[in-house]
Amino acid sequence: MRIGFDALADLFKVGLTTSRETDAPVRVAVYVDETATPFLIDTVREAFVPHTTAALVRVARLEITPVAPKPDTDIVLVLTCGSEHLHDAVQQLVIAGAPVCVIAESSVEVPFITADTPLLGLIAATERTHLLEDLARWILDRTEKDAAFSANFEFMRAAASMRAITSCAITNMATGALFIIPGADFPVMTAAQIGMALKLASIYGYGMKPERGYEIAAVVGAGLGLRGLSRVITRHTPHVGFLVKALVAGFGTYGMGCALAAAYRHGIDYSRANEVLGQVANRVKAAAGTASAHAAEGAAAQDHC
Repeated sequence: MRIGFDALADLFKVGLTTSRETDAPVRVAVYVDETATPFLIDTVREAFVPHTTAALVRVARLEITPVAPKPDTDIVLVLTCGSEHLHDAVQQLVIAGAPVCVIAESSVEVPFITADTPLLGLIAATERTHLLEDLARWILDRTEKDAAFSANFEFMRAAASMRAITSCAITNMATGALFIIPGADFPVMTAAQIGMALKLASIYGYGMKPERGYEIAAVVGAGLGLRGLSRVITRHTPHVGFLVKALVAGFGTYGMGCALAAAYRHGIDYSRANEVLGQVANRVKAAAGTASAHAAEGAAAQDHC
């Protein structure tokens, strides 16, 4: 089953949209209370080093009457271990409108936050990995700039990529279960998988470049393999064919996404592949030129006769 022109056009639009999402401006305001420990300060400072010029981190002291964050602020972080003016200061920051996350070493230090809300949350941790994992999920729940945040701040990439992978896997699982016409689900699932690949590339800071063609080709090839596997299994289990297709589509997409995320995480070098393709293209061009010259000589000889 072929992927139609409309589907290819949609994928091109997805690529452009993803590229724009990656370049979206990101603004983070960090307020440091006088009680904040070196652990909290160092952890946040190291994590929020922007990788592009599209991100800006503003840092200020948390005063009794804090300076209001600028209107373009996406999230506000408050580093503290508890102080007398903390409650009033945080309340004023929340009124400003941007989601506020208070980061402490213990929830006892911030007793007035008893539950997460869309505009206010608490992360209490004394271990760096735990703190950053919770913070990444908290930010992703409160912003639509997941690609921009992840491209700029490396600690967010694992959580963002897992969300993209899980979403695509669930979508393809439903597609595999609901499509009745054999083969009709392949273009739909493949388009979703390519969209996932482009999303993962943007999360890890890879732009829309010709090299993405290698990954799209790998996704299409893997999709064909999953389709063949599904057909083989359903041939022996016809009564639960819909379930088999759903499971193969879901877990296959999940595995595909994890493999792509791992490749992006460790870095991909296509220089050798580009060199080989360039050599092949030159040889094909030379062969075409030779064939054209021979054809011209043959035509000239016939005219002379």
